[in-house]
Amino acid sequence: MTTVRPGEYIGIIGGGQLGRMMADEAHDLGFKVVVLDPDENAPLCQVADARIIADYGDQAAVAKLAQMAKVVTYEFENVDAAVLAACEAERRLFPNTRLLSISQDRIQEKATFRALGLRTADYLAVTGVQGEPWTQVARFPVIVKTARGGYDGHGQRICGSAQELQGVLEEWRDIPVVVEQVVPFDKEVSVVLSRDQGGQIVDFGLIENHHRNGILDFSISPAPVAPIVRERATSYAYRLAIELDLVGTMAVEFFVIGDDVLVNEMAPRPHNSGHLTIEAFEYSQFAQHIRAVAGLPLGQTRQLSAAAMANLLGDIWTASDQPNFSAALAIPSTHLHLYGKVTPRPARKMGHLTVLADSPNTALRRADQARRALTGP
Repeated sequence: MTTVRPGEYIGIIGGGQLGRMMADEAHDLGFKVVVLDPDENAPLCQVADARIIADYGDQAAVAKLAQMAKVVTYEFENVDAAVLAACEAERRLFPNTRLLSISQDRIQEKATFRALGLRTADYLAVTGVQGEPWTQVARFPVIVKTARGGYDGHGQRICGSAQELQGVLEEWRDIPVVVEQVVPFDKEVSVVLSRDQGGQIVDFGLIENHHRNGILDFSISPAPVAPIVRERATSYAYRLAIELDLVGTMAVEFFVIGDDVLVNEMAPRPHNSGHLTIEAFEYSQFAQHIRAVAGLPLGQTRQLSAAAMANLLGDIWTASDQPNFSAALAIPSTHLHLYGKVTPRPARKMGHLTVLADSPNTALRRADQARRALTGP
């Protein structure tokens, strides 16, 4: 087991808001944080104890990070797994590069789900010219996703006919893609869970997610689903965590159809849908992640309150120069998190609101009310 002592460094690759919230928990435990990011003004760079300003693929910079830090983790998937191999060989990288590599490639990810006996939407992997793959699609609409690099709706196209699909595949003929059946789901949910170096697993129950334009809009906890749905989704997530030897926090996203669940995708890191755990649970997803990678036992995931989280995108800042934070915070049990990003842009995640209440529906209603108040009179 690799253990970090107070005063020692945890290295984080990526300087975004997830890394910043990891650092808050690391500091609470007495650890120092060194970040690797090309942007000196990135959210984590503003609060880290040490900064390495370099590209993520800079092997010398990664080696310097590994030399400074007792353990290394990452806050997003766009990192070359091969660059991290030396750090992993010393059992100082969490989560491992196998998880990272699988999560970077949708074709590999879906094949892994199927190999582990997890149900997914019907899909077709298309790599290069393969005759006329659109003739193999059972029914439309379908969604075409680039195998690598897509997030928050990027790298995705919905096609309602063979003609549309043919056009997209011709446009992306040099890019491996997944052609996936659009699922008429009832809900989208996620399981956020953490696993420590000794194999102990804790989870935060099911979280219901609502997206807008491919970006997470609201999350609600606990998700109002049948017990069998909760059991199936949780068992799938645990199977992934165990079989892929997770150390840290991971999110697994699902489609709910009646009492059944289909796995959509996974992220081997803290997740946007888990932000509400900061206030709504005894230990947050970020606290559990830091405890796991630092070799500490995990805390309890006792839920303290129902909660809803609303993302704050840069559109709010462009609609009014300065959002009315006072009006939002006047809503009972509203908590504001701003990430410290310098330039607001449409669709850019600038912060989030979490609202606690006695029921998920009340929390959701108040979260929507609080966000609307930001741009109100």
